[in-house]
Amino acid sequence: MPRKPLPGVASDNYSIHSLSKKVLITGAGGQDGYFLVKLLLQRGDTVHGLLREGSENEIGSLKYLGEAALARISIHRGNITEKWFIDELIQRELFDQVFHLAAQSSVAHSIEHPRATIDTNVLGLTNIATSIRDRSPKTKLLFTGSSEMFGNLTDGKQSEHTPRHPQSPYGLTKDFGFQLINAYRNHYGLWAATAILFNHESEFRGEQFVTKKIIQSVARIADGRDEVLSLGNIYAERDWGYAGDYMEGVLDVMALKRPDDFVFATGQLHSVKDFVNLAFKHAGIKPEWNGEGLDEIARDRSSGKVIVKIDERFYRPGDIKGTCGDASKAKQVLAWQAHTDLNGIIEHMLRHEQGLATN
Repeated sequence: MPRKPLPGVASDNYSIHSLSKKVLITGAGGQDGYFLVKLLLQRGDTVHGLLREGSENEIGSLKYLGEAALARISIHRGNITEKWFIDELIQRELFDQVFHLAAQSSVAHSIEHPRATIDTNVLGLTNIATSIRDRSPKTKLLFTGSSEMFGNLTDGKQSEHTPRHPQSPYGLTKDFGFQLINAYRNHYGLWAATAILFNHESEFRGEQFVTKKIIQSVARIADGRDEVLSLGNIYAERDWGYAGDYMEGVLDVMALKRPDDFVFATGQLHSVKDFVNLAFKHAGIKPEWNGEGLDEIARDRSSGKVIVKIDERFYRPGDIKGTCGDASKAKQVLAWQAHTDLNGIIEHMLRHEQGLATN
């Protein structure tokens, strides 16, 4: 059945969709790919997922979908930096929609390996957008931006119109992608949009991210293991949302007749220390903090054992102090809102991690 306009929202900018669209998701094996694939399959779309070449035995978070869902996904393997591969795929399949999620998404890794990050994030997007322009111009393209485009939060909240001052190679590549999407939209008439996703987590978060590290360590400590969680700047602040909520917003953007750019965020700011305290609370542990700077530690109030310490090895240059998003436009135009608060996010993550330990 056709997609209905969202409640309370003018319908003149919503496409009328047939039951099934042919859709490509690049980077389908990540946490966002899991939720997006699930939503698209529920909608009845024909889903293709692009995974990185060289990982033939790995499908990432897609493994949690179950065999029945996996059987409905066409998996392609290749490198988005190889234009011949992207050209061939786009021309052969002529997708209705492309969700470009594939990226090197670690800020720390981008600082250590800027060239590889630029190759993947900039060249990869350019290949996708150019192939669509030249071989399938009716294909709709959605790119996922990042709060790292903006740099540090200095005043108020960050919206689609906030000046951008990225502080890392990763942030720079996402800012370039945002501008590239606008250029292809304005100069070539492509349906091309950016969903600017502020920090979002889920039970399927990659292990290279600090939130996943915290959850894994808290789960092991709660299981009685003699472990200390080592962290860097615990006073860095982020606007953390739930990946599943944000992918619903991404679908809403793709449903528009006319492309546009939207921030997706909760508008709530929390520190890494807040995240740690909530994670331990959900695990039934009460941390007691003492000290300052590199000497700050947390002890388990019941046992007296040190459970968190600060390690200067985990401080990174160019790390931003905070980001907080203004999703007013998404709320007004798309009737979108974040349903899952930080407590709910941590509950999802910890339950999943504890479930893995018992299997």
